[in-house]
Amino acid sequence: MVEGYNGLLTATVFLPAAGALVLLLVVKGDRNVRNFAVLIAFADMVLSLVVFGFFDRSEGADRFQFVDMITWIPDVGLNADFLLTVDGLSAPMVALTGLLGMCAVLASWRIGLRVKEYFVWLLVLQTAVMGVFSSMDLLLFFLFWELELIPMFMLISVWGSGRKEYSAMKFLIFTILGSAFMLVAIVAVFLT
Repeated sequence: MVEGYNGLLTATVFLPAAGALVLLLVVKGDRNVRNFAVLIAFADMVLSLVVFGFFDRSEGADRFQFVDMITWIPDVGLNADFLLTVDGLSAPMVALTGLLGMCAVLASWRIGLRVKEYFVWLLVLQTAVMGVFSSMDLLLFFLFWELELIPMFMLISVWGSGRKEYSAMKFLIFTILGSAFMLVAIVAVFLT
């Protein structure tokens, strides 16, 4: 059931993931992959700056803006909604994520190893970070938080430097342990 939806924030969050899927399935050749990744990162940066630019900071404005809400788990009693929105703190973080995503794609221009996979993981990571900053539902926040682990692990273990496999495993272990504590806290919140 759609309760409130304007789509701008959802497009901002999921455009990099859609771009990653197109990159993975359609785009061929390293040069085309790089160009398409820049196009997606630029479009997402523009969308994130639109969200930030149109965020109303005036005194009487709504605290939460660009609300995209869809009830997605209605029958299990969790009251879990697909709820994306921005407030005064998350709006600049979404804009910063868009800017840094574009910078990351440009800074990675000379990557020569498995170019397509690199940019796919980078775009998936951008979706996850955007989702973390714009989620207003604990379950959705946790899902985006966990989604970050996969591309981060891959980016560190394949394209890192030094003891990259060791660093990636250490990163994974620490973040999974932290996530386990977060999951316990989220379950405790749901049960109270």
